[in-house]
Amino acid sequence: MTKNVWKANQVISIETRCKDEDRKNNIYVLAQMINKAQLLIFDLFSTSVTRQFIKNSNIYKQNIKPITNYKFPKYKIESLGMGSRHVTVWKGTTNERKVLILGQGGGRLIEEDMSTGSYKTKIIMPSIPVTDSETIDKYELTNVRVYAELNERLYLCYKFGKNVDPLKDLIFDRPIPLEYKEYIDIISS
Repeated sequence: MTKNVWKANQVISIETRCKDEDRKNNIYVLAQMINKAQLLIFDLFSTSVTRQFIKNSNIYKQNIKPITNYKFPKYKIESLGMGSRHVTVWKGTTNERKVLILGQGGGRLIEEDMSTGSYKTKIIMPSIPVTDSETIDKYELTNVRVYAELNERLYLCYKFGKNVDPLKDLIFDRPIPLEYKEYIDIISS
């Protein structure tokens, strides 16, 4: 595999999960490298990633014209509270897992502005109600995503046919489908 170098506006394909579930082919998503460490996942979302994600993922450059009039999302969800907490999923079953999550549960909606070259944060909603699915589902977390966690999330988006984020579901204490098992195993190991 060739070394992947970050290049703004480069369109790439990213392998999600290796073959499984009797599929004959692997699943890839299209993305565009933007900024210094952000990916625009076509038809899904924009997220920050680590160099480790780029280094370890199976990524292939594509000869596709990039989006040039892309506007960065101004609003993101930031976890509430300092420290961490354990979340138990599928309690009382053979699949029971305990996951360590940063923050104390829930999140707040913030506006990030980098126009001056440094982050300026403005709080829009100090605490998003756990019942406010519209806001929770509309915005991405401030978390920086890593390999294999993001790859599995991308696979789950493919599998469910929509943008899903198991980490966000954990942060907001939402029910965790058993289809998230591989994701939970990745972040709890």
